[in-house]
Amino acid sequence: MAGIDYINALGAGASFDTKSIVEALVQAERAGAEGQVQRKIAVAESKISGIGAAVSILDILKQGAELINDARDFNTLSIQNSAANAVNATATNNARAGTNSIEVTSLAKEQRSISAGFSSETATINSGATTTIDITVNGATQTLTIESATLESIASAINNADIGVSAEIINTGIGSDSHRLQLVGAAGSDGEFTIASDFAGLSFNNIQTASDAELKVNGVDFVRSTNQISDIIQGVTLNLVNTTDGTETISVIRDTSIAKENIIGFVAMFNEATTEFKKLTDSETDGPLRSDTIFRSMVNKLRSVMINESSAPGDNINSLSSMGIAIDRNGQLVYDEAKIDTALNDHYDEVVKIFSANSNDQSRFSTEAGGVAGDIKSLIEKVTASDGYLTTIEASLTERNTQYEQDLKDIDERMAQVEERYNRQFLVMQTIIEEMNSTKDSLVSSLENLPFSNKND
Repeated sequence: MAGIDYINALGAGASFDTKSIVEALVQAERAGAEGQVQRKIAVAESKISGIGAAVSILDILKQGAELINDARDFNTLSIQNSAANAVNATATNNARAGTNSIEVTSLAKEQRSISAGFSSETATINSGATTTIDITVNGATQTLTIESATLESIASAINNADIGVSAEIINTGIGSDSHRLQLVGAAGSDGEFTIASDFAGLSFNNIQTASDAELKVNGVDFVRSTNQISDIIQGVTLNLVNTTDGTETISVIRDTSIAKENIIGFVAMFNEATTEFKKLTDSETDGPLRSDTIFRSMVNKLRSVMINESSAPGDNINSLSSMGIAIDRNGQLVYDEAKIDTALNDHYDEVVKIFSANSNDQSRFSTEAGGVAGDIKSLIEKVTASDGYLTTIEASLTERNTQYEQDLKDIDERMAQVEERYNRQFLVMQTIIEEMNSTKDSLVSSLENLPFSNKND
């Protein structure tokens, strides 16, 4: 019976491409771990990109809100003034549009009194003896005592007394006694004063008498002690510089077109932001922020501010919808220009209020109502600030990606060790195979040399 070649039957001595086998084994082991990390990196990078896009969109929306978040943004009043040579008029946001008649018959003036002349600022008065001065303003008298009196020391004593009269030394440049002490009271008749001294040489002459401003506005007579008047025409400051020849007119004209343009622009920016936010959070298109519940909540808050009642409602205009701005079934704001015009013309102050809460420069830390635009601006500033959610989550994701990159480096190092281990194992296997092949060759040779071998049959 023929013998069985067991060694060749077991495949000993077969040729193996150990290098390719090791590479395949290492790659198979690497693929799982590396693929998992790469997926995490891809998710994080996608979200970082989405956050960047969201911040850009929010910044644009914030710029739109900043057009109408302060009460002064609506201060689009202009003045038409036929009395410009006599009255300077400026309007604030509280002004009421309309035409006012005005006639100025007298300006408010301060009393001015001047002393006799002296040779210099430091010239002694009353031979250097102690001098007393009595100054009476509006019925109240104050006595000043000046030792070693000079014009300079008397002026200082009067100014330091803070009695409603100021003193200054003037140099007329005329003659040897060119230095004089001038006293100036407050404007208006209440600022009238008298001055007396125990030194006869210190005498004063009145060169201007204190008087009140007298004017007639819209048929009503007014008297004021100052030429800057802000309590006669609502929201208008009058600065009287001359008297008028007769009755003039000051008209306050409100330009609502700028406010309307800014409101419509703000609505358009919100609609654009809504469209972009939907892309970022859409699950069907794998939006990068689709699983970010905090971001979704922020978007919902923005929407609520726009469609709900303003945090600073008026009696007639309390929300965007009450002035013709509503939301459609697609989540977009649509507006009726005619209704916006009516709101601006009939209830301008309330429109200002619902957008700005009649405030200016509100901080994001304020707990007060900010109106629609003010609340939108504040909300955006909170989430995009250095300690806000979008900033901190982006920093966290970036830090996480740094760790993922380190994980990939760790995998590379581990795979290098795995490859080295496989190489050692295959080297041992190769040695065993070589030994087995050597043994096989020896056995074959021995068997062939036996006296009773198959080839001798």
